[in-house]
Amino acid sequence: MAVPAKVVGTVELQTQHWPSRTRHTINGVPCAPFTRLEIATYAEQVGFYLLHICSDGQGTDAWHETLDDALDQAEFEFGVKRREWDMPIGQGE
Repeated sequence: MAVPAKVVGTVELQTQHWPSRTRHTINGVPCAPFTRLEIATYAEQVGFYLLHICSDGQGTDAWHETLDDALDQAEFEFGVKRREWDMPIGQGE
């Protein structure tokens, strides 16, 4: 049985953020606009998933070795600054 993901950070995408700099598809179809990002981890796995949540509720993900890597990707891809994340104290700073 898989252990559920633990979400360690979320951010709502706003007007100051740009559309994704990378192409994301679901079953070969371009994704609806993204409205939120989450970073999650699983107890039985190493690494962090940057989850891209679409306006229609679907989503994609990208695996990153470290939390810093996932945060850096969000900044590169959408312009999300670390201070914008809703994260437990001490993470993402």
